[in-house]
Amino acid sequence: MKKIALFTLIAFCAQAQTNKELNSLVQQVLTYSPVLKAQKTSLQAGEVKSQIQSSYAKPMLAYEAGITRIDPVSKVTFATGGVPSVLQFQPNMNYNTNFVASQTLYDWGKNKSTIDKILLETRLSQTQIDQTAFGLAFQIATVYHQILFLQNVVAIQKAELGRINSHKAIVENQIKLGEALELDVMGLRIRVQNQETKITETETQIDKLIDFLQTQSGQKDLKSQIKAILQAKSSKGAIDQHPSILSLEAEKSVFEQEIAIQSKASTPTLAGSASLGVRNGYLPRINGEVPAFEDDFKLNSLVGIKLTVPIYSGKRASMQQHLAKIQQERISFQKEDTQSKLAYELRQGEANLKLIEDKLATQKKVIEQAKYAYQLGEARYKEGTIKQLELDQIQNLLEEAQLQEENFKFQFNLQQLDLLRTQGVKFWEL
Repeated sequence: MKKIALFTLIAFCAQAQTNKELNSLVQQVLTYSPVLKAQKTSLQAGEVKSQIQSSYAKPMLAYEAGITRIDPVSKVTFATGGVPSVLQFQPNMNYNTNFVASQTLYDWGKNKSTIDKILLETRLSQTQIDQTAFGLAFQIATVYHQILFLQNVVAIQKAELGRINSHKAIVENQIKLGEALELDVMGLRIRVQNQETKITETETQIDKLIDFLQTQSGQKDLKSQIKAILQAKSSKGAIDQHPSILSLEAEKSVFEQEIAIQSKASTPTLAGSASLGVRNGYLPRINGEVPAFEDDFKLNSLVGIKLTVPIYSGKRASMQQHLAKIQQERISFQKEDTQSKLAYELRQGEANLKLIEDKLATQKKVIEQAKYAYQLGEARYKEGTIKQLELDQIQNLLEEAQLQEENFKFQFNLQQLDLLRTQGVKFWEL
């Protein structure tokens, strides 16, 4: 089965070509899409979060100023020369102003692990954006194919209208010559009206689909741009590159990093601090006298190192680790299921593509026979050996055969797109 699939894909690649017009249209839609723009803000947010977390490893400098009143304060009363004196060791009003600096010296990689997790979450956001873009691109391609199919249908319908009008002109001329009755042309006039209605209905469907594409792309005039028929380009069947698989892998990486972060939750943190400033209260008060400013207010400094060692936190870290492992296991099962489904869809898609190719080959023979039958019928009708009703039946068979061929072509193109979608191929980037 694998050999057949590989052969099919190689043959498929050999005959395929990229449609620049469709690729350009998809790029326009992806650039304009408000939904994608909204999702992309998560990337900007991730970058800012990373910068915020990085700032925790940088020094912090602050200015502090304060006023405090203390009541009571320590006092000693003693007698000097028979006169009682009061010694106050600290003023009631305390003033301070200083600059404070602090710096985490070493945290055993906890901050870096958190930054790495943020980066992985940003990567996950990117895969989710890719998924949205992927689905939108294939939706646009499908609508594009519908338009091309309907345009070809209109061409066939107009060709049939031309044949009906040609026969109507012949009959009208015969009526003038007295060789036919007015009744003979009534059926042809009704057929003309019905065919014109069909064409109008089909063209209306085209206009609606074009309006959808214009809305999605922000373009005002796409009608003239939609001309060529897409031949989708395939890759090598690498379903592991499908956006859904990549998104699951990115999500799994986030939980792996969460486990790494929680494994460091019990590690110490070493921080340094320093301050430089001015405060009062360096000299005691005797009998309530306030020392001179230059004696009372002094420059002071502080330098220190602090080691913080977590001892017990209610097993939060181990439980969070366990939760992350459960999430990883869930993702592994989801990935296995997704891979299995994509592989199945790929096999079915290849089989369907081969079936449609066979139908197209058969339908070409049917059209050749229908065209030959119409040529014979038209010649006999002009000779008068068959009636208008018989010729109409032959005409209908030809139109039906041509419409069926276009339907098979449409199905073939959609199946090509489905194969690309299953393989995770971004055809608009090829």
